[in-house]
Amino acid sequence: MPFSRITTNFCLENEPVFIDQFHKIMMAVLKIPDNDRIVALDQKTKGFYQPTNYSGKYIVFEIAMLSGRTIETKRKLYKNLIALASSVGGESCSANVILKEVEKENWGVERGQPASDVDLGFKTNI
Repeated sequence: MPFSRITTNFCLENEPVFIDQFHKIMMAVLKIPDNDRIVALDQKTKGFYQPTNYSGKYIVFEIAMLSGRTIETKRKLYKNLIALASSVGGESCSANVILKEVEKENWGVERGQPASDVDLGFKTNI
């Protein structure tokens, strides 16, 4: 049930493949179901301002997700997403991963219910 926004300062050559690779990482690491994909991709060739000591390709992964994952799970997610960034942007590609954890009662789902009141079909305490 994560909501992900991926922002790049370059245009990806094959968006669908990149998004599929991203989602496979999310499924493998966060143990979310295959049908749980909400990704906004924002490719900016203008209007992307990055640290002045970085001049190459840059990717920012912002992921809003239900709280409860362990630091080990988060480390695995960081490692896999940085590897994904390097695979599409080259070795000089810089990337950041920003996780925003939301308590289940603060995430509205099916018919206006908080996520804490429904069976989500996956666990967040991994």
